[in-house]
Amino acid sequence: MLVNSGRWVADIGRAKAYDLIAASPLIAWYLFGLVKQAPLTRLRLSDVMRGTIKLLDLLQLIALLGSFFLIFLLVYLLLTRRVPELKAKGALPRAVAVCGTFLGNGFLYLKPVQLSLSTQVLADLLIIAGVAGSLIAVSRLGGSFSLMPEARKLVTSGPYAVVRHPLYLAELIGVSGLVLQFQQPFAAVLGAVVFAIQYWRTVFEERVLIEAYPDYVAYRTRTRRFIPYMF
Repeated sequence: MLVNSGRWVADIGRAKAYDLIAASPLIAWYLFGLVKQAPLTRLRLSDVMRGTIKLLDLLQLIALLGSFFLIFLLVYLLLTRRVPELKAKGALPRAVAVCGTFLGNGFLYLKPVQLSLSTQVLADLLIIAGVAGSLIAVSRLGGSFSLMPEARKLVTSGPYAVVRHPLYLAELIGVSGLVLQFQQPFAAVLGAVVFAIQYWRTVFEERVLIEAYPDYVAYRTRTRRFIPYMF
């Protein structure tokens, strides 16, 4: 009886309906972010239509539009992704994943600083690069995208042929742009914590992937975690 109950629970965990229910809070969060960004996006688009948009506002608009596309893609993937073949065990890997996903929102509670034109441009370009990199990485992940450390399908092509975690690398590039825009040393400390959490997150993910896919060991030996040939 206990064996059958354990199998029943495992089957529920692998069901598509259960996966959609588990993803629903994240989908709601992404859609909430979309609504929050909409007024500023409309304002910047109005500036473009009037021909009065400035350089920094244009860069901000590019970042906002990229964020819109990324959110739509993430929601689509959460709705259509494959069911997991294997999940990390215990609460700690899930807690780390949640922190890695949402901790960056802490920048919104810091005080913005006035930057020189060149520094502001640099910060905006880093954010745009982060969004663009995230779009590329998520597009390659496709149905294997997941918030939690889970094995859905092994992806080793595209940017994943160069580094093992290009999505987190892109996110950290974007975080670097945020660090520049907010009060120091708080922004730098928060950025360092986000980096540490994302690194910890990859450790849990790789454990699951090694267990689920024997080929991952060979893939891991020929690629770096974040930066090719370095780290």
